[in-house]
Amino acid sequence: MRIRNITVCLIVSCIGSFAQQKPDSLFLRVVIPQLDTVQVPYPRHRIAASTLPSARAFINNQETMVYASGAFIGLLPLSYGPNSVRITVRNSAGDSVSKEYIIIRTDPLKTSSHDTLAIDTAVMEPSQDRWIGKDDFVEVKLKGSPGYHATFDIEDVESGIPMRELSSKEAGGLGGIYIGRYRVKDRDVSRGHPIKFRLKRGFWSSEKAYSKGKIWIMPDSLPRVAEVVGKRPFLNASVGTDRLGGAKLGFLQPGILVEIDGKEGDQYRIHLSASMQGWLPEEFARLLPFDTPLPRSLTGSITAKGEDSLDIVTVPLTRRLPYVSDQEVDPNAVIVDIFGATSNTNWITQQLSAKGIESVKWNQVASDQFRLTIALKERQQWGYDIGYDYGSTLRIKLRRPPTMGSRDSVLAGMTIVVDAGHGGDNNGALGATGALEKDINLSIARHLQDTLVRRGARVILTRSSDFEVGSADRIEKAVSSRARILVSIHCNSVGENADPLLIQGTSTYYRYIGFRSLASTMYDKMLELGLTQFGMTGGFNFALNAPTQFPNVLIETAFLSNPEDEMLLIDDGFRCRIAQQITKGLEEFIRTYGINRQ
Repeated sequence: MRIRNITVCLIVSCIGSFAQQKPDSLFLRVVIPQLDTVQVPYPRHRIAASTLPSARAFINNQETMVYASGAFIGLLPLSYGPNSVRITVRNSAGDSVSKEYIIIRTDPLKTSSHDTLAIDTAVMEPSQDRWIGKDDFVEVKLKGSPGYHATFDIEDVESGIPMRELSSKEAGGLGGIYIGRYRVKDRDVSRGHPIKFRLKRGFWSSEKAYSKGKIWIMPDSLPRVAEVVGKRPFLNASVGTDRLGGAKLGFLQPGILVEIDGKEGDQYRIHLSASMQGWLPEEFARLLPFDTPLPRSLTGSITAKGEDSLDIVTVPLTRRLPYVSDQEVDPNAVIVDIFGATSNTNWITQQLSAKGIESVKWNQVASDQFRLTIALKERQQWGYDIGYDYGSTLRIKLRRPPTMGSRDSVLAGMTIVVDAGHGGDNNGALGATGALEKDINLSIARHLQDTLVRRGARVILTRSSDFEVGSADRIEKAVSSRARILVSIHCNSVGENADPLLIQGTSTYYRYIGFRSLASTMYDKMLELGLTQFGMTGGFNFALNAPTQFPNVLIETAFLSNPEDEMLLIDDGFRCRIAQQITKGLEEFIRTYGINRQ
C-alpha cells in the first residue's frame, strides 16, 4: 500500500508541473545572449533561442528557421558601440512574444592624436611583476602619441633608456607604439619598482606614467630552490594561457626540488637544463632557505624488473629531481628526461621478469639533462607512472597489456573510468532549446555504465549526479582506481562569434601519441552513427587527457550549438546509441591490443 501511495504522488507531481504551461502555449526562451546587455570585442554575435516548433521566429524583423525541436539561431553582425537586438516569435493565431537585448561591440585601439601629448595605459608592459637576474632582459612597451621621443627608467639601475617607435606595419596599423629593452648587468639591483616611462615633446614638455608590473632585479637572491607542493602540481611550457590553461610540460610529484631563476606574474621560471626551462605556478612551490644546495645528482646503476602486471625501471638519485616524459610509437618507447642529473650509471640490469620491456638505455643529452629511453615489446602503450616511492630513487612503472577473459566478453573484469564532463554550477555548452551539456554528458555516462557492467566491466564514474568535481579530483579518482582506460564524455560548441550552422559533427582528442590508437578507434565508431566528421586532435591540453597511467580519450559527441546535432543529443535513444558505440570501440581496442588468454 505504501508503494502505491508513493506512485500516485509522483504522477500527481508530474501532472502539476506540466499544468504550469500548456504544451501549445506560445513561449520564447533565449539562451544566448545570457544577459540583457553584453559587451564583446568581435564583429558578430550568436543568437540561440527556442519556441514552439509551429511558431515563426524573427531576429530584428528577419525571419529565421525554426527546427522541429523548436530551436532557432542567428548570427548578428555588430557595429561598434551599442547594437539593439529584438527577438520575436509568433503563432498562427497572431499572438507574439518579444525580448530585447543590447550588445555592445567595444571600440578597437586607435592611434592617439599627435597634437595632444599623452600616454595610453591600455597598452603598457610589463603588466605583471617579474623577477630577473644577470643577462636577463627587461622588455617594455608603451602606447602614446606618435612621433615623439620615448624613454624608460629602471629605478636604482639606469634612467633615460631609449625606446623605438614601431612602424604602423609592425604595430598592426597603429601609430605611437614604443618598445625598449635593457640587458641586466652584474651590478644591477632593483627591488620591486615599476618602470617609469617618459614621452617627450621637448625639454619643457613631457608626460610620464608607471607600469602596473614591478621589476625585481636580484642577482644575489637567484637562483633559489623550492620544494614542489600541492595537489597534482605541474610545469607549464610558457606563461601563455587560454581556456585550457596553457601548454603543460608535464606533472610533478610533491617533494621534488626545483631551481628558480626568475618569476613572471604568479609563475616561477624553473631552470631545467642549459637549453630548457619551465614555469611552475607559485601555489605549487614552497621556497627553501637561500643556502639550500641546488638540485643536482649523479645517477646510479639502472635496474629493470617485473611484477604481476607491471615492469619497473629504477634510477637511483641523491635528490628528488624534476622530470618530464614523452612517448614514441613504431617502435614503441617511453622517454624520461631527468633534469639536474648527470650520469654515473655504469651498468643497466634487465631481469627476465621485465616481460614487457625490450631494452633500456641512457643518454646524457646535456650537462644537466639525463635521458632514459625504455623500448617496449608491445605495439600499444598501456600507461605508466613516474615518481619517487620513497627516498630519492626514481621509479617508472610500466603497465602491461590486459588479459582478455574471453573473446565473447573481452571487457570482463576490466576497470573503466567514465568521466561525465562539467556538472553543478558548470553547465558546459548550451543548446538553443535550453539543453545543458552537463546533463547530456551524465546521461550518456550512465548509459555507458549500464552497457559496460552488462559486459562484466567494473565502471568508475567521476561524478554520478549533478555536482561539480574539480579536474584534479577526477584524475585522482581515476588513477587510484587502477583503471585500464579512461573515457571523458563532452558535447562541443562554437564560440559566441561563430556561425553554428557551419560547424557540426563528432571528434575525439588525445594528448600522447601512444594513446592515439584509442582516439582513432573511438572516432571510427562515432562516425558509424552518421555524424559529420569534425576531426581527431592530438597533443590536446585537456586535464583528463593528461594522465599517463592509462590510455585515455576525450569524446566530443556532437555540437550542442548546432540545431541538427542538438536534436540528436536531446534524444535519449540516440544517447543510448552513443554509449553502445563507445562500448564497441572499447571492445575493439581491447581485442586488437590486449592479450588473449586462450
